[in-house]
Amino acid sequence: MIWYSFKLFIRRVLNDKTFSLINVVGLTVGITSFFVLFLHVMNEKSFDTHFEGYQNIYRVSSSPVGQGFKDWARSLGMVHEAAATIPEIEAATQFSHTPVGAITIGGQAIQQEDVLSVDQAFMNLFMVESVLGDLAEINKPNTAFISEAFAQKYFPNENPIGQILKVDALQYMRDLGAYEIRGVVRNTHPKTHFNYHILLSQKGALSERYASLPERKIHWTYNYIKLKEHAAPSMVVVKFLDYFNASSLKETRGPKDYRFGLIPLADIHLKSDYRFELKESSSKINIGLFVLIAIVILLTSLLNFINLTLAKLIKRSKELGLKKSLGANVTQLIRQVLVEVFFFCGLAMVLALILAESIRPAINRFFEIDFQIYYAEPVVYVVMGLVVALCLGLTAIFSYFFLLKKTSTIDILWERTNFSGSVVLKSLLIGQVSIVILLLCGTVLVNKQMNFIANQSLGFDKENVVVLKVGDFSKDPAVFASELEKRSSVAAVGFTSQHFGYPTQSINLEGLGIDGSAEFVFANYDYLKTMNIQLVENWINPAADTVRGMVINEHLYHRLIEKHGSLDALHAYQQTQPLEADQERINFIGVAKDFNYNSAHQPIGDFAFWLDESASRARFTHVRLNPGNLRMAMNEVKQVWQQLYPEQEFSYFFMDDQIAQQYKAEIILSRILLSFSILGVLISIIGISALSLFIAQQRTKEIGIRKVNGATIFEILTLLNKDFVKWVAIAFLIACPLAYYAMSRWLENFAYKTTLSWWIFVLAGLLALGIALLTVSWQSWRAATRNPVESLRYE
Repeated sequence: MIWYSFKLFIRRVLNDKTFSLINVVGLTVGITSFFVLFLHVMNEKSFDTHFEGYQNIYRVSSSPVGQGFKDWARSLGMVHEAAATIPEIEAATQFSHTPVGAITIGGQAIQQEDVLSVDQAFMNLFMVESVLGDLAEINKPNTAFISEAFAQKYFPNENPIGQILKVDALQYMRDLGAYEIRGVVRNTHPKTHFNYHILLSQKGALSERYASLPERKIHWTYNYIKLKEHAAPSMVVVKFLDYFNASSLKETRGPKDYRFGLIPLADIHLKSDYRFELKESSSKINIGLFVLIAIVILLTSLLNFINLTLAKLIKRSKELGLKKSLGANVTQLIRQVLVEVFFFCGLAMVLALILAESIRPAINRFFEIDFQIYYAEPVVYVVMGLVVALCLGLTAIFSYFFLLKKTSTIDILWERTNFSGSVVLKSLLIGQVSIVILLLCGTVLVNKQMNFIANQSLGFDKENVVVLKVGDFSKDPAVFASELEKRSSVAAVGFTSQHFGYPTQSINLEGLGIDGSAEFVFANYDYLKTMNIQLVENWINPAADTVRGMVINEHLYHRLIEKHGSLDALHAYQQTQPLEADQERINFIGVAKDFNYNSAHQPIGDFAFWLDESASRARFTHVRLNPGNLRMAMNEVKQVWQQLYPEQEFSYFFMDDQIAQQYKAEIILSRILLSFSILGVLISIIGISALSLFIAQQRTKEIGIRKVNGATIFEILTLLNKDFVKWVAIAFLIACPLAYYAMSRWLENFAYKTTLSWWIFVLAGLLALGIALLTVSWQSWRAATRNPVESLRYE
């Protein structure tokens, strides 16, 4: 029976190649699009779920209570100490993470990403797997484990155990000395919210640092805990707070009140957007929108497929009517239809998988995602099964209610001549066009918002600025700056410990008489000039050899003046505040015009620059290049670098690229909407074209009779096109309110946003109408220009 059905399917495909090709192509494109987006979402949602007992693993957060404090992924050092006293906690680990550290191997200086200092509990909790060596040796002083990728890169074809690597810098810690490599571990699982290439022991050079953490209000380590079964996270949070409140740490310098929280391990990648996340997360990317777009595209292709399938059934009305007159019941007819649909879906599914794999590298580059199809995971086959089931189910429902429920052969044959009056097919087409209008509206709005952000004044000049990552502070950075400024291609050089978009430090404002905290960055005065940050108030002593003090932004300045009335009153208030031995009074030397340090997602808040000329300020050296030959300018900068830092890798990025990364989610969304709007339009064109061809075929004799009776080509075109215009108008009325609601919600993500203009909806509607008319008019023209004699002889 299956073989007979398959042969029948092949015969029908060959007899009607155009409809069959359109059906398969449209469905393949829709399924491929759905696979790419939906499977990517499933991959994102499954981050960290490969760890044993991941449901009970949490990251601990601790943040000061008050205005302006943003949560950190790092937490207080006392968290690890407190965890040992809480009975609900089964295991706890604390570790440090350096995004880019400076190390030396065999005399070669390297800027190495993802260097962690860990303990044995980290190895156990995150299932670190040894390739070479005993993981227990991480408990020995100054030992290190390296990843397979690191070993392959720097120790090809040799055993790295016993080799020495020198740690020159881990963020602000310098010259930690030699570490002996004691093993090689598996590369980090790709679906983990952090990476590691080097794992350092916390014993030895780092012992004193770790020992001091419980006594200091600093956020240097990440703390993770594993709760016992059935332990309540809320109770554990309370116990962390009780421990802090009862400790001597509470009364030390800094904020007096903290809040604690537990973030489930499986939520970090998609839901956490804290300072100093271990790895770029997808929290800013609306993963739910990806699912919606995936389903929309799949539905568009399925509506198209069902429409064409029903059209083919109408063409086969004689066959269906004859079978019913010979005793076939509705169930048998539906089974026959579903077998054919199953073969179509199976073919489209195979083609979709082949297409998805072949375009995967291009997808990852264009959308800046990491799309993979993990065939070992059941979700792939579940998704395939659901798509086939949905296709079969919808086809069965529409086939039954549209045609096969007819009680007599006459009813079935009558439906063949009544295509244009079918409410079902009209509804399917209207739904398809509505989806296209929604996608077009979204595409236009996202691009309008991105253009608005691009033209928004940032308060600084990001163009032609290259940022150099300096790791060697043994040399005077002023010499480096001086040599650079001698080059004709260099306009200015400035130093900072952070760059725009990089997580800042925070300073408590209680000592200034106001609530909350301000973000602040360590920099030198030339940095302000390099970035063209304007000073609206300048109290810098021009006779001073070096500039040292704090420059605050207008937002913070206005808050201080509102509180104290004048700068003199603020200074008087400062004199009444006690200082500890290692503290000094803030010397205000200027007020900078407000600027966006972060992005347009967030409003401008309190911000300050702490200016001086210390060598550590040069961690990110900003070089403004004169407009012109960029390649020649970079060659000159590289020459100076190699003269002063011959043993250090030349690592840099351009500031405008860094700023663009803050809008990565919107850029990805814009590309996805544009790409899938085009796909939706193409699928609709395929469907409308096939349906208009079918309508023209059904009305061939009518057209011939009208032409014989004197109807012009224009009148026939109007006759055939007017129904499609009506359907597009209805689709427009349905899509506009939905688009308005969705786009209004999306714009709420921005502190600075464009207007939701009326012309966006009109443009989308006109585009949809134009697409429909162009598509239909081609088939209508062919029907209208046919010889009337041939039309009357048709069939």
